Amino acid sequence: MIVVDHTDMSVRGWVGSVDLNDDSRFGHVDMVTAIRSPGSVLKPFVYGLALDDALIHPSSLLQDVPRLTGDYRPGNFDSGFHGPVSMSDALVRSLNLPAVQVLEAYGPKRFAAKLRNVGLPLYLPTGAAPNLSLILGGAGARLDEMAAAYSAFARHGKAAKLRLQPDDPLSERPLMSPGAAWIIRRIMADEAQPLPDNALPRIVPLAWKTGTSYGYRDAWAIGVNARYIIGIWTGRPDGTPVVGQIGFASAVPLLNQVNNLLLAHAGRLPEDPRPQSVSRGVICWPGGQSLPAGDSNCRRRLATWLLDDSQPPTLLLPEQEGINGIRFPVWLDDTGLRVAADCPQAREHTFIVWPRPLELWLPSTERRSARLPAESTLCPPLQGRNAAPLMLSGVREGAVIRQLPGQENITLPVFTTGGKGRRWWFLNGEPVNSANNSLSLLLNIAGRYQLVVMDESGQVAAVNFELMR
Repeated sequence: MIVVDHTDMSVRGWVGSVDLNDDSRFGHVDMVTAIRSPGSVLKPFVYGLALDDALIHPSSLLQDVPRLTGDYRPGNFDSGFHGPVSMSDALVRSLNLPAVQVLEAYGPKRFAAKLRNVGLPLYLPTGAAPNLSLILGGAGARLDEMAAAYSAFARHGKAAKLRLQPDDPLSERPLMSPGAAWIIRRIMADEAQPLPDNALPRIVPLAWKTGTSYGYRDAWAIGVNARYIIGIWTGRPDGTPVVGQIGFASAVPLLNQVNNLLLAHAGRLPEDPRPQSVSRGVICWPGGQSLPAGDSNCRRRLATWLLDDSQPPTLLLPEQEGINGIRFPVWLDDTGLRVAADCPQAREHTFIVWPRPLELWLPSTERRSARLPAESTLCPPLQGRNAAPLMLSGVREGAVIRQLPGQENITLPVFTTGGKGRRWWFLNGEPVNSANNSLSLLLNIAGRYQLVVMDESGQVAAVNFELMR
C-alpha cells in the first residue's frame, strides 16, 4: 500500500509487506516497488489521452463485441459481450474490448511512450514491443510509479514525482489536458452525468479503478480522493494464484477503509471546479455527434461532457471502413424509395446506421435491413434490386444432434441462400473465420449453440441447436 498527498506529492504511507520479518510470506520483498501485472488499472489513461486527441468523447459509441486482431483475441472478465456502450460506461464497468478499440486507434507504442515520459514505464520482456495487450495487463508496472501517474487526475493533467523527503523538489510533467483529467476523474467517481454546476459536488468523491491480472495473481485498486492518492496491491509475492482474488473483492475494501480513515483527519479539502474547456452537450447515436430535433439519424440522444466543444464522430474499427462504415449515402425519389443517382427527381440522402457488429444487440427495427428504404422497381440503384431474404439451412431451429459412441467430433455443414454480398458468421457470439455462403462447423463439446449469420445489407439469420453425447 502507498498513500500520497497529491497537493504536494509527499508520501504519507508506505507498506511494502504484511510482516518484514516473516520469511515464509516473503516479508522482505517490497511489493510497492515490485513489478507486477496491473490488469485494467491503465484504462483511465488511454481514455484521457484519446479525449485530448479528439478520438472520442465521454458518450462516444464503442463496440463491446468479439474481435480477432491478428492472433490476439481479447475478452471480458465475465466472458460476455455487451454490444453498444459509451466510453463512460465502458470505463466504469471496466470492459476490455472498448479499451482495446481505443488503444488501437491511439497506438500502443505512443501510449507506452506517453506514460514513460511522465515516470510510468511499462515493463515488457526483452525485445518485446508495446501491443494491444498493454491495456489489459500485458506489461508490468510498479505500484509507486502507478500512484504517481494517477496524480495527473488530481493535478490538472500533470503527473508528478513522489517526494520521499521534505526537501525533495516538486517535479511534474504534463500527461493530458486539465479538461481530460477532470472528465476522467469524474467518471471514475461515478459522476459521468453532466449536471449543472450548482449540482456538482465541489469536492470530488473517491475516484477509483481496479485491476486484476491473469490467473488471479494480482489485485489492484488505485483511488484519488480530494487530497490523497491511495494505491493498494494484494496477492502473493511469489506470484502464485489466489483463486477468486479480484480487485473489487480483495483490494477495494481496503481502499475504502484507508480512504475513510484519511478523510476523517484530512481537515479542509481542496475543491475541483469544472475547467473552462469542459462544457455540456447532447449527442446522438450511432453517429456520435449532435443532430437537430426530429432528425431520423438520431436513434438515441445522450447528454455528455465535451472537451473543447469537440464532438468527434463514432470511432470505427479499422475493418469497418468502406462498405462496413456507418454513413450510407443513397438517392431517393419523391416517395422515399432508393433509386439510381441519374433517375428523375432523385435527391441525395445519407443514413447513419449502427456499426455492423452491433446489430446482434439491436432490435430488428434498428438494423440496416429495416432502416434503409426499399429499392424502386422503376429506377433501381445500380447494384440492382433488393436481395432475397437471407436464409440459413443445414440445421433446423431447436434441433438436438447426438454424437454416436466413439465419435469424437461432429461436422455440421451449414449454408445460406438469398442475402447480399459477404457473410459474417458467429457461433455463441464468437466470430467464425469465414466470409463464404457455406460453413463446416467442427463440434466436440456438448451443450447449447446459437449460430448467427449476417450479410452486407444487414440481414441476420440465426438458429439454435443442441449437441448431446
